[in-house]
Amino acid sequence: MLMTVLLFFPCLTCLFWLALNPLVHRKKDAAFKHLGLLLAVTGIALFAEAGLACTDGKTMLSFFLAKQFFALLVIPVALAYIHSLSTEDNTKPSSVLAWLAAPVSLLFAEFILIALAGADGFMENIGNPASYQSDKTGNLIRLCSFWIFYGLLLTEALMSVSVIAAKLVKGNRHIQLYNTLAAIITYTVLEVTVIFAGTRFQWITATVSIPLTCILFILSYSGLFHGIIGVRFKDLINGVVESVPEESDWNRQDVAGTDSQAGVEPIQSPVKRYQPGALVSEANRSLEDEERLRIRFEDLILTEQLFLKQGIRLSDIASMLETNRTYVSRFVNNTYNMSFSDYMNTLRIDYAEQYLLHHRDAKQSEIALACGFTNASAFNNVFKKITGVTPKIWLATRS
Repeated sequence: MLMTVLLFFPCLTCLFWLALNPLVHRKKDAAFKHLGLLLAVTGIALFAEAGLACTDGKTMLSFFLAKQFFALLVIPVALAYIHSLSTEDNTKPSSVLAWLAAPVSLLFAEFILIALAGADGFMENIGNPASYQSDKTGNLIRLCSFWIFYGLLLTEALMSVSVIAAKLVKGNRHIQLYNTLAAIITYTVLEVTVIFAGTRFQWITATVSIPLTCILFILSYSGLFHGIIGVRFKDLINGVVESVPEESDWNRQDVAGTDSQAGVEPIQSPVKRYQPGALVSEANRSLEDEERLRIRFEDLILTEQLFLKQGIRLSDIASMLETNRTYVSRFVNNTYNMSFSDYMNTLRIDYAEQYLLHHRDAKQSEIALACGFTNASAFNNVFKKITGVTPKIWLATRS
């Protein structure tokens, strides 16, 4: 019972940060997404592990299969997170994604064995991993669910340690390297100690879950500042994070500004200070800025009817709003769940429907020009795409 309760602690930590990180994170980049995925996968794996300790029958089988699958995903996803933090290259982590084949193949094999031995027979055999009998199906179940599973898990752990160690040797001192390394090692130890469940050594699993909870908390909290150079554990504990220049910046300053004979001292970049509370305020300010942008954007597009202007481009709107094209494009996608061109065409077709009802005898070319299209062909294509019928058929049904 104690082991079950303690196993839920790291799981709840993952859920807590999954909810909190999107609210206060300053920069929702690739690293932010990979950290969220890591927390989700780890949380599911730990939830399945806890469920195994307090259920039986078919429910226990479901938890077991979920644990087998997601436990083997934790380390590859952690490496993908490390890769997203790296500034050495922009290549896709194909070697990390290749590890997805391992849990998928293992799960497929276990489903086949369940079909052969039945749910009860499968659960009976995984409970005795070290015993070999004449039953070939039972031996295959023990081979897949125990030996292959833990072999893959330990291989992943060793691979991750070597990858992170190589980055540390190269001089990468990112705080999340240490945090992720600690999380991987502790999680692997936790999975291995589960073997002792039901024995007098099961207290080891309960004990390991406590440091894992702390490590996951520090990993997630540090993720708020993963884009800031020079983050230290002392800064995190004090609640204030200082951003210092990169080593390459110091080298450039030394070359350009040091002259001992002339008594010139190198120019030091200013230190930036960040606090978690400031991040929340910044997130609120960002929401206020987006609301102001929405009002200005809709005033231009709807009130001034710029959507009827032929050849109007996203860059033109961005210039009128005194911002950049990328920001407006992302704003339209997030606000209206469609691209800028789709949004403009939707408004034009809405206007075209009203125009058709009041100008039934107008030519197609006149309608197209009045609704912001360059020609009748473009108007017909967009109209049919949005409404499903041509303008003539649409108008005929409204008589």
